[in-house]
Amino acid sequence: MREITGIVTDRDLLGEGVRSVDRALIAYGRAFEHPCKIRFVRWLARNLAGGRIKIRHVGGAVIAIDPEDYIGWAIFRTGSYEPASLALAMKIMTAAPGLFVDVGANFGWYTCAVASIAGARIIGIEPDAENCAALCANIDRNGLRNVVVFHGAVGAQPGLLAMARRSPGNSGTVAVAAGRPVLGNGGYWTASTPLQNLLDALAQPATRPVLIKIDVEGYEPQVLAGLDFAGPFRPKNILIEYDRTLGAAAWGCYENFAAFFTQRGYDLFDVTGRPSSGDGPLLEENAWVRDRDQTP
Repeated sequence: MREITGIVTDRDLLGEGVRSVDRALIAYGRAFEHPCKIRFVRWLARNLAGGRIKIRHVGGAVIAIDPEDYIGWAIFRTGSYEPASLALAMKIMTAAPGLFVDVGANFGWYTCAVASIAGARIIGIEPDAENCAALCANIDRNGLRNVVVFHGAVGAQPGLLAMARRSPGNSGTVAVAAGRPVLGNGGYWTASTPLQNLLDALAQPATRPVLIKIDVEGYEPQVLAGLDFAGPFRPKNILIEYDRTLGAAAWGCYENFAAFFTQRGYDLFDVTGRPSSGDGPLLEENAWVRDRDQTP
């Protein structure tokens, strides 16, 4: 298979169905459009494929996606999700295999790809029960032995967090809710611990993460507040979500977001490696934060 900047580009394999039923559904889903197509595809997936379609992912992993989910549907239709950000993660981890921490792992799109790299170790963190079950299923499906899963959240201090999905049909919108969770409306409590404490327990011997990916729907400042940047787990690279709505609400403005990292000795880029100035939206709403000191 050919590789460009760490991501497989062989379109005969990447993003294609594994079973015959998967391949047939994908071929139909990417063909001509008609008004009832989404509803019909999802009905077929439920009745013919057990509700999840299996596709071939980066590194040869097999990922089961849910076409009724916003992210799953995007992958079903295009074969990829956040391709530039994933390519960056693969490039970083391939160049220096080591510890990858996936904060907001969802069903394992990044985790399972990085786990295919020899020498990589992964800690996947996911607070949502449904997402975490899908994550564990995808890990088991590929027989991955270099992944540890934490079913919970990370924040500034130990405690309980009220959680909810901002959009019921989008697994990527699991977020910390204001106030108490609304039971019966997708709300629930989850345990939270500082990221530093979690890494103390799970990343032994203590090793600097090569990359920490953080996608937690506006809770990124609290995740980072629970990490000692002067300690043994100071990350070499961070791939972090920053969008113009949740990011601005969480940080106040892009300048505050950038200042947090520059004051700690990091430079900011977009996911293609261009210096990030905050002018206009970031590609795929992700930023690459790189430590100026890349020594072990």
